[in-house]
Amino acid sequence: MPVFEKKKKIRFGHTDPAGIMFYPRYFELLNEVVEDWFDEALGMSFGVLLGEHGVGAPLGDIQTRFMAPCRLGDHVVFRLNVSEVRRATVALTVLVLGGGDEVRITSKLVLVCAKKDMSGAHDWPQSVQDRMKGYLEEGCLS
Repeated sequence: MPVFEKKKKIRFGHTDPAGIMFYPRYFELLNEVVEDWFDEALGMSFGVLLGEHGVGAPLGDIQTRFMAPCRLGDHVVFRLNVSEVRRATVALTVLVLGGGDEVRITSKLVLVCAKKDMSGAHDWPQSVQDRMKGYLEEGCLS
């Protein structure tokens, strides 16, 4: 099963005065990684999804566990895979790994395919849904 990975450097703007990553910045970086996954792996940027298909991919749920801090200058890897694909939602698991594959955070996200006017859910475009299934963890639902 493919895993989408994105490397990030923890920068000054991500940290507090002690040089430890401020927790809301994790959520900003998680969103960047999801957006990169759509663009680079699923073949559909958020801009195309919104502009050509009239749908977005807002976050419907998130559960995050902070295991160890990230610090200024750290290089971390965000590792994303899919645990479930449904008609209008996708459940993701993202691990943030530091040096030596130390787990820094674990996060479970649910994205909803929502109509641009926010009037309700909509089916994922078929090409996106098919590619999402390629990232399913073994034994997970599609």
